[in-house]
Amino acid sequence: MSTLTSPSGRIYGGVFFLCLATLMYELVLTRIFSVLMWYHFASMAISLALFGMGVAALVVYLRPAWFRADRVPFLAARFSVLFALSVALFFFIFVLFRLHPQLGFKVLSFFHQPFYQPFQQGFYDRGVPGSLLLVIALLYLVTSLPFFFAGLALTLLLSRYLAAINRLYFWDLLGAGSGCLLIIVVLKLVGGITAILVIAAIGLLAAALFLPPQTPSLHRLGLWGVLILLLAAGGANLLYGYADIRFARGRYEPNLLWSSWNSFSRVAVYPSQSQEMGQAWGLSRTYQGPIPEQLGMVVDDTGYTTMYRWEGEKTLGFFRDNVIALPYYLQQRPKALVIGPGGGKDVLTALAMDAVEVTAVEVNNLIVAGVNDEFGSFTGELYRRPEVRLEVDEGRSYIRRSSERYDIIQASAVFGRMAPAAGAFTLSENNLYTVEAFRDYWDHLSPDGILTISRFIFERETLRLVSLGLALLKEEGVADPAAHLAVIKERGLANFMLKRSPFKPEEIARLRELARQKEFDVVFLPDSRAGTGPFPELIASGGSAEYYRAYPFDITPTSDDRPFFHYMYKPLDFMRLFTFPAQSNFEDRAVLTLRNLLVVVAGFVALFFFVPLFLWRRQGLREPGTAGRIGYFACLGLGFMFIEIGLMRRFILFLGPPIYSLAVILFSLLVFSGIGSLLAGRFSDKNRRRTLLRVLLALVLLALFSIFALPLPLDAAMSAPILWRCLLAVLLLAPLGLLMGMPLPLGMALFHRDGTAVPWSWGINSATSVLGALLAVVMAMNFGFNLTLLGGVLVYALALLPVLLHRAPQP
Repeated sequence: MSTLTSPSGRIYGGVFFLCLATLMYELVLTRIFSVLMWYHFASMAISLALFGMGVAALVVYLRPAWFRADRVPFLAARFSVLFALSVALFFFIFVLFRLHPQLGFKVLSFFHQPFYQPFQQGFYDRGVPGSLLLVIALLYLVTSLPFFFAGLALTLLLSRYLAAINRLYFWDLLGAGSGCLLIIVVLKLVGGITAILVIAAIGLLAAALFLPPQTPSLHRLGLWGVLILLLAAGGANLLYGYADIRFARGRYEPNLLWSSWNSFSRVAVYPSQSQEMGQAWGLSRTYQGPIPEQLGMVVDDTGYTTMYRWEGEKTLGFFRDNVIALPYYLQQRPKALVIGPGGGKDVLTALAMDAVEVTAVEVNNLIVAGVNDEFGSFTGELYRRPEVRLEVDEGRSYIRRSSERYDIIQASAVFGRMAPAAGAFTLSENNLYTVEAFRDYWDHLSPDGILTISRFIFERETLRLVSLGLALLKEEGVADPAAHLAVIKERGLANFMLKRSPFKPEEIARLRELARQKEFDVVFLPDSRAGTGPFPELIASGGSAEYYRAYPFDITPTSDDRPFFHYMYKPLDFMRLFTFPAQSNFEDRAVLTLRNLLVVVAGFVALFFFVPLFLWRRQGLREPGTAGRIGYFACLGLGFMFIEIGLMRRFILFLGPPIYSLAVILFSLLVFSGIGSLLAGRFSDKNRRRTLLRVLLALVLLALFSIFALPLPLDAAMSAPILWRCLLAVLLLAPLGLLMGMPLPLGMALFHRDGTAVPWSWGINSATSVLGALLAVVMAMNFGFNLTLLGGVLVYALALLPVLLHRAPQP
């Protein structure tokens, strides 16, 4: 198949905008999935992108007669238009859901919490039914269509302009990197749903650039007509909200009071139902006072918090009688730090208990805007009160940079199941609940200070908090860890307390008396160690390996390397899930959904990638060197995903708010990989094999160095301003990004004499990337991010073997 060698500037521009739009669509999917179908579906977005593009590459390889070389620019324009139209179709699905919410419920009910189904009682199984596999498969195929069309355009261009692949790959990655930054602005300005139309418009712009100059004007008029329609639809949605999402916490909310988007969340406010107000988590059953008027606030689909009407002393008793107020009874006018205050319950509790100063650290600026501005007259502008100092920052990052000490550090049921901004690969990790986090809290407590954390799901999550406390106290060399711990619960909300000094006898007596008066349940106090049950037994064991091994699920202390606080399957138990047991030790629908995703994705990879190759190109697979090419491009796909995901994890603490980690890490890796691709074209063809060996070896060594050496400069610069931290992150990632961008174009040039097999190799790379995106999550969940990074390094090292064995064909 003939190749073209000199693309015009318009082609490069079209590649830039098409890749920019594709990456933006991928990131918008993470946001919309998080709002509608639980956070864990967001991890599917990158798999969708790689799958659609990989299948497109395979189609180009298997059916070359459909794509004449002399029509490449026109075909690229056509597929860019189809990309835009299929993205726009996604927008009109939300219009349909708004007009017929019952239909929306039928589609989404599989993915929601069963306790909040508005129209009927849906399935109530704790697990995920097998029929969900079919639903996931259909969802996967439909939402991957735009990626398929974009992949057709890009694969045609890469294979037909083989001599310019370095420059094309540069503009490809530059566009994708720019999309990481632009989506932040677009989401802030127009929200997630209207952003879909903005992305479709950018796809049309790419199509206009691809169109050859001699194309009839009718085609250009058609493009402009569709563009005007999309922009008009977007403007109308901004004014009238006819496609807004009206689902919150898995139920249809026609009376939504307010909603807004930023780059990493959608926050919505709606009236609380009367039964929710009267059954406040943690409230004493003996409380007889007034119940404050409340408004529900939800972040994405599962991050729920509450705003309360400010009426001064009239309703402060409501907060004094909550189990989360217990630590304040042991302190006189304490100085408090509240991490993740949300709607303000913890802050109101601190004020009710006469805290002299309350520092509230909230990562989400939309929550702050809701409390202070949109509903300021309702909340009394809580975060502007003179006793409250607000910091918009990530909790761990803030406390690491702080030099202050606090009498109470509180984190009550901080959202633990939101899709982080880093593409949601990290499932349910939470940097607030790790041994290193407890170390940071411990170092910022006053001599008699108390760390208090409340969790909803009583036994499993609170046991893990106890294990974290035991691990920290062991590191501190504390002789009697039990003397520093207390756990008291009410209505399923457990309050875990860790005191820097041992609880005094009078403090223990005070807690026990309060529990009796307010009818709280004492789970553990230092004077009741001989009891039976998991808590006394865990504490008596000192958090021993034998106890953790015998316990039916994983409650071992989480670390910054493996911060999955909510994930409690042991590795072997997770593997057993792939036998589809009728019932496991406990059900976690997030983990079961991840299992189903892996099954569906693996099936699609086999069906759409490998089966067609064996059916129609079996002879080609037997050619000399084919196995080496397969291994090489498969290694690049897996290695890139493992390292990318591991690096995102590494920088979250350093950069603070998760959006900075998303923007900086993805932008740096993609843009510098593009520059690396551009530089790879400058190497001599005669020494290409030797050059590729050196690049891969340097990449392996630099990645190894980064795993072990990066923490040193990151810790040293933790207190620097955010701009300097972002710049330092870019500088640290630049060398690795440059090297990661070189192996693909160098390998394409080394293993292909012409463009015939380029789509095939591109498809193999995409197929392994599809699996790698989810396999990296599974590996990190079970073994940690350092081993995930090391796995990526090992895979890149394996890519050296086919290069070493490659022999250039004789002319």
